[in-house]
Amino acid sequence: MNANQKPNCYQNTSHQTLLTDKTKDIAAHDLSMNKNLLSPSGLEMPATERMQTLGAFDWKYTINETYFDLDVSFRQPNKFSGFLQHAKLLEIGVSHYHANTVHYNRGRQSSGYIDDSILITFPMTSDVRFTQKGRQLTSKPGQFFIELSSLPYEFYHLHEASLYVIKVPLALLTTQMGTIERQFARSMSIDEGAGRLLVFQIGQILALIHNNQLGDLEIKILEQQLLNLIVLTLSAPKEVMMSCSSSIQSVHLKRIENYVYLHLENSALTPAMVAAACHISVRYLHKLFSKLPYSFSEWVKELRLKQANHILKTKSYVTIDEVAHRVGYADQGYFSRIYKQHFGYSPRDTPGTG
Repeated sequence: MNANQKPNCYQNTSHQTLLTDKTKDIAAHDLSMNKNLLSPSGLEMPATERMQTLGAFDWKYTINETYFDLDVSFRQPNKFSGFLQHAKLLEIGVSHYHANTVHYNRGRQSSGYIDDSILITFPMTSDVRFTQKGRQLTSKPGQFFIELSSLPYEFYHLHEASLYVIKVPLALLTTQMGTIERQFARSMSIDEGAGRLLVFQIGQILALIHNNQLGDLEIKILEQQLLNLIVLTLSAPKEVMMSCSSSIQSVHLKRIENYVYLHLENSALTPAMVAAACHISVRYLHKLFSKLPYSFSEWVKELRLKQANHILKTKSYVTIDEVAHRVGYADQGYFSRIYKQHFGYSPRDTPGTG
């Protein structure tokens, strides 16, 4: 079942809290567990009112409706309980999630439905395990991480956990795409700066929408403020992909990234060519990438395929062979094979953005 084919009884309404049957007062638990997370600045999660909880059956529908298609499994389905307070602004969604042990798998997207977005997840009371494209992490309270909707992943927590989650369409973060592609599935800290303010803002938005009837202008202002904080947080997190690198190394990597983006059509985009263009040695180029979770060649391949995907989605091409050449592949057959391996559908079956 696709994310756009959920039963009507679980359909989201903007600014709505998702609720069902039996009740459980968790306000005091959540508040006491999270005071330490945002100290010493004195920020803390807003107290929630008495929230109604979901059983395993309803939880699956609610999760898929709020985020996107996920396979959900439970250690003890009969004993599972959780709640999800969700607020949809204009395009961005924010959630306060609380549940006991649960496991999620995100499969490849079907060719008939696409959801280009990211989830930014903030564990509040327990560790979360996450795996995507060969990267594995354990994210703890005080950290956050990025999940890409376009790639399969595994997500689970072994203990009862509270999370804040933001769902953002990638179209709103075009200036941050390089950062997102480098930093997804990596734990980053909210100990200071914009990350702390972002967590505070999520709690305030949920409280405002839960307790007040907001007008369209107020919703628009809240979303713009939230988006500004998201951009700031992604631009300069305390722990980033190059946390062990100096600022000089960061500059070199940015220069490499810019050069490669501008020359993706060149099938002979070798380490030697890029190093020479960026005025560094090949050895130093490989040293820069040795600190990352992928090699230079793997990274270039990823960029080529993502650019091809963008061209195909926007229908800004005449033939598939043209697309292959525009991203540096002289052999259309080879391009089509690796494209399908990566995205799960062929170039010709790529769904459009319209």
